[in-house]
Amino acid sequence: MKVNMLSRVADGMFWLNRYMERTDGMLLSINTFYILSFDKESNDTQGYKPLLEYYTNLSPQKINEVQHDTDFVLKYMICDNQNYNSVKNLVSKARENARGSQDKITKELWEHINSLYHYMNAPELPRKLETTDALKVITRLNKNLLLYNGILQVTMPRGLGWCFSSIGKHIERCLQTISMTQAYFAPINYNLDGEEDLMYWRHLLLSLSGYEQYLKSYSNISHNRKVVQQLVFNKDFAHSVIYTLDLIDKYLINLLKDNALSEARTVYNQFGRLKSYIEYTDYQHLTNKQLEEVLNTTKKQLIQFSTDFSKLFFSYT
Repeated sequence: MKVNMLSRVADGMFWLNRYMERTDGMLLSINTFYILSFDKESNDTQGYKPLLEYYTNLSPQKINEVQHDTDFVLKYMICDNQNYNSVKNLVSKARENARGSQDKITKELWEHINSLYHYMNAPELPRKLETTDALKVITRLNKNLLLYNGILQVTMPRGLGWCFSSIGKHIERCLQTISMTQAYFAPINYNLDGEEDLMYWRHLLLSLSGYEQYLKSYSNISHNRKVVQQLVFNKDFAHSVIYTLDLIDKYLINLLKDNALSEARTVYNQFGRLKSYIEYTDYQHLTNKQLEEVLNTTKKQLIQFSTDFSKLFFSYT
């Protein structure tokens, strides 16, 4: 294989950005759900359930019990050591991967990750989440993730490390978009022609940074179908399934262009079939059943691609 980077370092770059993208997406969602929980007119019956289902391994019974318990959700999702996907644990795992890849990341990026790690481990943090300071904590964390992405974008060299980190980032983003979309379509049986209003879709769109763009797109089709159009098929929306797949494809080509191994070609063809599946889906005539199948199949195939990609480049057994 002609990729000139230690598999350990490549693995670290890949997972550093996956963990940070997961943290970013989760914090944006927490911020959205927390603020909207004060809106008594939103008529939200799910509460924090979509977040708890995707980002935790709590039992369905426990999720139903705590889905409207803001104090529990904030502490469990942000700083609980027992939650493998808490912000605290994700930042710790990101820092470990950054430490192992220190010669491939910039000093500015390492210092920012390290600073965020120490903030997450401050002993007073859990107590603040039980007070009126909770919003300040969430806002600060959101700004820290924005700053991380800015430092990453401005300071990182566009070499192999950038390719591995970008593929990790966009695999994570694509899975988040699919899972959150499923969380709002499953309760309405994937009904594309239903009469759910904008208030129903507001949580989902805000959680994926798509609310403003959605409001600026004019269309006479129902909200349900229009939401799918933006979140899955819109190439101009940075969190859409097709946009993230396009970027994975771009960086995958960069990694594999000098690679003659048959395994590399197999992985690239595998991804090509996945991307084509979305690209050539006729979303304007999509049926309810087809929507469910598209989301389930894409998610399953992307997880399989991530596993096979890791085996190829990171020597996983």
